[in-house]
Amino acid sequence: MAHQHGGYYSIDLYAFHSKLKSINPEFKLISALVSLILTITLNNIYVSIYVFFTMFFVSVVLGGMDVKEYLSMFIAPFSFIVLACIGIALGLSFHESGEFSIRLGSIYIYTSQFQIIVTMKLVIKVFACVSIMQSLILSTMPYEIINALRNMHLPKLLVELMNLIYRFIFILIESYINMQNSAISRLGYRNFKTSMMSFGNIASNILIVSLKKANAYYTAMEARCFDGDLNFLQDEKRLHIRNVLSAVLFVLLMFFIWIVSLKLKFPFAI
Repeated sequence: MAHQHGGYYSIDLYAFHSKLKSINPEFKLISALVSLILTITLNNIYVSIYVFFTMFFVSVVLGGMDVKEYLSMFIAPFSFIVLACIGIALGLSFHESGEFSIRLGSIYIYTSQFQIIVTMKLVIKVFACVSIMQSLILSTMPYEIINALRNMHLPKLLVELMNLIYRFIFILIESYINMQNSAISRLGYRNFKTSMMSFGNIASNILIVSLKKANAYYTAMEARCFDGDLNFLQDEKRLHIRNVLSAVLFVLLMFFIWIVSLKLKFPFAI
């Protein structure tokens, strides 16, 4: 089930080697969704910090994932978070405003202590939410998540599209890497002009390759008696009471931290 794409590991390989892969996938999916909803709803910086470090403990200590590999998973969302936070923390005005401002010609870039605090809380909450979803996908094989969604009676078309899109992402990336390696072997990146030409050729060819890959993928499915349903074999994983108690304790601690931070009026709690 686990495999490698173009010299780098796909997410399902981490899930395949996780020590938590034996836990019931429906339980993990429901627990992740409940944790995600509560993290967003409670909107408390201390709850978000608790969730982030708990997910780190679950993935690294309990799941057995390498710390560097786990932290590297945050590089991609970090860039999007930074760009989004710039728009929240900073504002533009033709007049001097805010507590802190910089003048650039006739325009002022300003911010305030309130905007900085809001941005800080948002960043931590987003990282907490991302860590929840990562703990799910790093311990659960994709086909198990798909079967769990199917068992939760999500529309069949939506579930199957999720599977196909997930698979084709890696197929296209692998095709791109092969084209890039071919261009490098032919000195296609020796200067800026040839780099642009190579990039343009790869971008134009990737569509053709994707259509061929899709046709081959469908032919392979038909050869295996595809009748409109994507079915996956998976082991039956029992739900243990200790896992349920751990999830309940985790949720109760979220509410406990939320209540205590409000009652004692911790800084930035509201």
